[in-house]
Amino acid sequence: MFADDPEGFCEAVWPSSSSTPTRMLTCRHCGKKNRVKVPEAVVYPQRHHCGACSCALFIGRDEPLTALSSTAYEHSLDRKSLAALKAIPGFKELVRLVLTRVGNRAARIMLMANAVRCGDDQFPELLALMDKARHRLDIPFRPTLFLGESPHMNAMATGFGDPMISVNSGLLDQLGDEELVAVLGHELGHLHPSHQLFHELAQILLMGGATALGFVATVGWPLRAALLKWQRCSELTADRAGALACRDLPTSIRLLLKFAGGYRPGTKARTRMRLAPFIRQARELSQQQSSNALDGVIAAWISMDRRHPFVTWRVMHLIQWAEHGRYLDIMAGDYPRRRADDDVRAPGFNDPAHATR
Repeated sequence: MFADDPEGFCEAVWPSSSSTPTRMLTCRHCGKKNRVKVPEAVVYPQRHHCGACSCALFIGRDEPLTALSSTAYEHSLDRKSLAALKAIPGFKELVRLVLTRVGNRAARIMLMANAVRCGDDQFPELLALMDKARHRLDIPFRPTLFLGESPHMNAMATGFGDPMISVNSGLLDQLGDEELVAVLGHELGHLHPSHQLFHELAQILLMGGATALGFVATVGWPLRAALLKWQRCSELTADRAGALACRDLPTSIRLLLKFAGGYRPGTKARTRMRLAPFIRQARELSQQQSSNALDGVIAAWISMDRRHPFVTWRVMHLIQWAEHGRYLDIMAGDYPRRRADDDVRAPGFNDPAHATR
């Protein structure tokens, strides 16, 4: 059994010993400013109304974030690490090489051969959850959705111009519907800003493909390291998209708790998993690393070859975004929008140079 306690969540994230953080938000209906307490706004957004016009201050649970730009939720570490990656000599040439010679043929063949393609006549229930995430994020394209058999909780997004999302069956065993919406929103948060191209590059280099593609081996290692660092940072951007898709920060953190400890039948039968102790664990590790330089160095070293950042690190970044970032502004309808002339088709790179701008 999973123990959800909104008050316990707030106390763990914002201890009573500290001052309650507040934010000024602009009403999207009348333009007036409203001061809100962050903990209450994050956990109970439906209770907040504009003090001037009495309209709902935050968008509804199923209301789309109309014309949402991926820059609205892009993490600064994602942006900075990608800029550093593009500055590496030979990067543009490798991008063009992958686009022209590899593309996403291998991924499509593997998914068509070993997974189940979801549609109106095959697992429409899972497709409906993806469409819910798409609607809430106002994603203008519909990826092909696949279900693969694996006990491991994982999902992936791939494909340039022909986007695909694959979900492992292990996720369906351990997650509720809104948690699945968060996972699918996370994957859409990779496709929306076109992360999948650079993920494919990382995969090729990890498999030794740089040499196979005729690339100089000495260029491969720094590219590999830079790609992995960016890949870890890109997950922080996608986590934000997942939080916006499920519209509930506790759900997003509960999802990460399940990724950390699992939620299999044996766990359900023996214990009640709680968010508050896990958040306190994440906060303790964060403080430990910030106060001890050696711990910070060790953490950086053991994460160098990882494609995903540490789970508790992801938890802290989501909390910091809610408290200090633009999470509440976006939920109040204040966010960067796509321009009218933006290409709103499926993400692709018909012009290889587009990926390196």
